[in-house]
Amino acid sequence: MFADPGAGPAGPPRAVRVLGVWAACTLLTLVLARLGAQDTPVTPWGGAAPSWLEHMAFWDAGWYERILTEGYPSVLPAGADGAVQQNTWAFMPLLPLLAAASSSVTGLPFYASAALVSLTASATAAVLLDRWLAPRAGAPQSLWAVALVWSSPCALVLQTPYAEALGLALSAATLGLAHRSRFLAAAPLAALTCIARPIGVPLAAALGLWWAWETACAHRRVPDAVRALLPGARPLDARQRLGLLGLTAWTGAAALVWPAAAWAVTGRMDAYTATETAWRGERLAPFQPWLTRSGWWVGEHLGPVLLAAVLALAALGLASRPLRSLGPAAWFWCVGYVIYLLVFFDPTTSVFRLLLPLAPAAWALPALVRRRRGRTALLLGGVVGQLVWISWVWDLGSVAIRWVP
Repeated sequence: MFADPGAGPAGPPRAVRVLGVWAACTLLTLVLARLGAQDTPVTPWGGAAPSWLEHMAFWDAGWYERILTEGYPSVLPAGADGAVQQNTWAFMPLLPLLAAASSSVTGLPFYASAALVSLTASATAAVLLDRWLAPRAGAPQSLWAVALVWSSPCALVLQTPYAEALGLALSAATLGLAHRSRFLAAAPLAALTCIARPIGVPLAAALGLWWAWETACAHRRVPDAVRALLPGARPLDARQRLGLLGLTAWTGAAALVWPAAAWAVTGRMDAYTATETAWRGERLAPFQPWLTRSGWWVGEHLGPVLLAAVLALAALGLASRPLRSLGPAAWFWCVGYVIYLLVFFDPTTSVFRLLLPLAPAAWALPALVRRRRGRTALLLGGVVGQLVWISWVWDLGSVAIRWVP
């Protein structure tokens, strides 16, 4: 699909090296998850010290299983106040469909098949991200980036019945092909991305921003100093800009397919958004959740300080030269996704998991942290984050601790 960055002299094939790093990190995460499971009490999903299969049924994994057993409701469930309650329309169909296909071939139960699909997608994502970004970041640095992503605090969801791995693989394939100006080949993958995870809107936004940038540059509306924002970027010719515009429009249309399907089945135009906002308990209000949730995290008076710090950190990251040097596809994706989170997302504790689509940004980190010791510290920090995330979040109730000064 992409040009192989190469294995180097007398080395194994590049994909083998990438998969070796991926496998080591994934195995470590599995070991941490199994150790943490031994401390897990009785939960809504199973008994104490759950087996691996029981552990795979935690949290949103059950919603994907319900899609196969119950389908999507034609009438949205509502509470006594008329507000739409949580239901399966919030979850895209690609993962359960692939899991069902896997079960029909292997005979495995749903959760095992869905985990197998996620593992396969996870490995594919590692290879595709490397092939896309290693030519820009450098081959050794790319291996570090793979290790950093698959050792990050929420890496466990990349091997569970969650759709994050599928979304990561498909978005990497789409953006990698777009980076090579293979816009027609990227179109079906963009459509699949839109029914894997609800990231079609930021994907279309990223492609649209890229097209607007290229068009403005082609018409000499961007000063040379501003063009240097993306060092090493090759301008697109008129035919390529048309292809990018077509991919943008296609992706935008594909992003609307699922909300349209929910509307068609339920008869409610807002069926999808009403379902999504059922988790936050209030109507969709762009930007507003960040203002209210910042106080939820640290208190009403410290909330604005936290929000300002988060915005400053995001701006610094997006403005960094190593990230901009990864090329327009990677940079505009990160910009588009960050804007999407700021506009639509409710920053609850799920915010860390929802940062996983920003995985391409990890390819900028080795350039920011050049010494091996610093990179190792980042890697160990991710592992420590996994310990906290697995024990405090995934393994509901396994840790009882009271902080004191």
